[in-house]
Amino acid sequence: MTDALWPEDTEVQWIDDIEDSARNLELEVILGQAVAKGEIRPLIRIWRSALSPGIGVSRRDVASLQGEQAMEQLKQDGWDVVVRTTGGTAVPQGQGVVHLSYLFPRNHRKATTDAYYRLLCLPLIDWLGTLGLKASTGALLGSYCDGTYNILVDGKKLVGTAQAWRGGLAGVSSSRPGYILAHACLVVDVDMVAAAERINRFYAASGNDYRVDAATTTTLRTLAPNRFTGMTPLEAANSVAREWVTWYGALLAAQASSRS
Repeated sequence: MTDALWPEDTEVQWIDDIEDSARNLELEVILGQAVAKGEIRPLIRIWRSALSPGIGVSRRDVASLQGEQAMEQLKQDGWDVVVRTTGGTAVPQGQGVVHLSYLFPRNHRKATTDAYYRLLCLPLIDWLGTLGLKASTGALLGSYCDGTYNILVDGKKLVGTAQAWRGGLAGVSSSRPGYILAHACLVVDVDMVAAAERINRFYAASGNDYRVDAATTTTLRTLAPNRFTGMTPLEAANSVAREWVTWYGALLAAQASSRS
């Protein structure tokens, strides 16, 4: 698949800090800013959620005092709550979740968010096809962090996506070089009933009427159980991360070959 939005020198790396959930998210900003300034190459970052089960919320979710208090209440109850840089509503986090982030310099003036969502989703749909799963994109009422570019399998949500554009056009001459973050969250092995309960508890405590329905979601272990036989949630997530390093490495090699 050839697409002009792929930066020619993009590389893929597995970079995470699963012992520190805040640091894990902070790396998105650190790496994105480094890409924007040309300090590192455009990056496909593969990473796992931190070890502690919990949820990831947006800055808007905790912008009010009641939202902050809801976050602190969940933390006191033993759940990890992290504030992510992209928008949307709360998403599940924990050992069985794997993330994919494109961190590209913001240098395509005519590019659209839809174009970057397609660039994010199509390779994932192709990869799911190698597991015998037929996936598509679409909205699904009641699913966590619902959006047009959910990745669905068998009518249920498997992957959530989000996007953020930071700063201006990248380059050393820019006063505020920017980057584009396109992010996908794959639920490999998570108790989605418990995750939905945590999300709904957060919004109830926030005074927000938004709720999610666990019945709208699925996991990769549910869809491909033989793929993870005998694995813990963390081991299952690790196996997906390793496979993605190889998958996206091959994709980038094909892109380079098509340009030569």
